[in-house]
Amino acid sequence: VSEPRVLRLHHGLYLKKAVDEAIALYAAHAQIVRNEEEEHTVLHIESPRPARAEKVARELANYALGLTIQARGSVVSI
Repeated sequence: VSEPRVLRLHHGLYLKKAVDEAIALYAAHAQIVRNEEEEHTVLHIESPRPARAEKVARELANYALGLTIQARGSVVSI
């Protein structure tokens, strides 16, 4: 197993429930260890294949953000 991919998800941006759902969905694809810090949920994502860990990290963060946006009923404009 290579070095874990670390995600730091800010509590002000990601809802806890959304992160929980995303972890549940992506846990089948990589090992995910969760730690809570004052302002962040920190996820350590590992897989025997580094490319898979990276993909799971990106997809999980994106999925959790989408769930957060849906739950808040808002659209983010750029």
